[in-house]
Amino acid sequence: EDYLRNCTPGMRKWWELKSQNFDCVIFYKVGKFYELYHMDAVVGVNQLGLVFMKGTWAHSGFPEIAFDRFSNILVQKGYKVVRVEQMETPEMMEARCRSMSHPTKYDRVVHREVCRIISKGTQTYSILDSDFTETHNKYLLCIKEKCDDSAGLHCTYGVCFVDTTVGKFYLGQFLDDRHHSRFRTLLAHYTPVQILFERGNPSTETQKILKSLLPSAVQEGLAAGSQFWNASKTLKTLIEEGYFQDKENANSGVVLPPVIRSMTAESDSLGLTPGENSELALSALGCCVFYLKKCIIDKEILSMARFEEYVPVDTDIGKGIKSSSIFAKTN
Repeated sequence: EDYLRNCTPGMRKWWELKSQNFDCVIFYKVGKFYELYHMDAVVGVNQLGLVFMKGTWAHSGFPEIAFDRFSNILVQKGYKVVRVEQMETPEMMEARCRSMSHPTKYDRVVHREVCRIISKGTQTYSILDSDFTETHNKYLLCIKEKCDDSAGLHCTYGVCFVDTTVGKFYLGQFLDDRHHSRFRTLLAHYTPVQILFERGNPSTETQKILKSLLPSAVQEGLAAGSQFWNASKTLKTLIEEGYFQDKENANSGVVLPPVIRSMTAESDSLGLTPGENSELALSALGCCVFYLKKCIIDKEILSMARFEEYVPVDTDIGKGIKSSSIFAKTN
């Protein structure tokens, strides 16, 4: 607190945002430029070829027109980038202060907010997000594993993976053998660039598979409950947030996509109770929803309601005949 009291209002705001996103590089909008401070400035100099500016602390920056290029360079190297934008003009700030009875020096600074968090698995290729030359899918994979016996001969995986560039989700739960054959096949057919898992959940063998088959993928553990949701919290959030609300008929109820609805208990007409063999899959979906929400693209991606059920290739192929792919069963 003593240090923050001696900071300028703008730098104090930067530290507040940095404390909430300490594992990210913050691109902090100042006028027509994005500024990088302290440890982020060092990353900018070392990884982007920027130069340090004069001042009492590390400081670098670049023009706003170069955002897509520089953010993509860092993302491809495994960094997460936070874009902080000015939410008002200096004139709007002055008007806001005049309307206050006793504005402080912390009020006399342009209001800024986090507008986007970009990671390797959450790029959307908007006008600000990199170039449009990528032709292969970039999957964000969320997994949850449960060992079904003490000998470790069988395990069950719940998976949810999404390509945020097109808003396509795959959701499934399957039993696997002691060699993790189906899980290995999934990684081969839908190679992820980023993997999310519950801390302490994946078995040692699964962790070895991820590290050996996907050495370049970004892997991140999330806290159970608060970040990696259980199945019930996932279903409750999907309905309460209204992701699948009919925009033309605001009075209509929220209807879950068929794939998700099929994973709820038949006895629950509201769709709030997970099905008997779907809890791991819905929990993996909850992890995905949490992360998309953190990156501020949850409504953009989920509202498309593009869900397919993932079916392992070695199961009854007849189930996948109606699908556009033999590896997935579509609605």
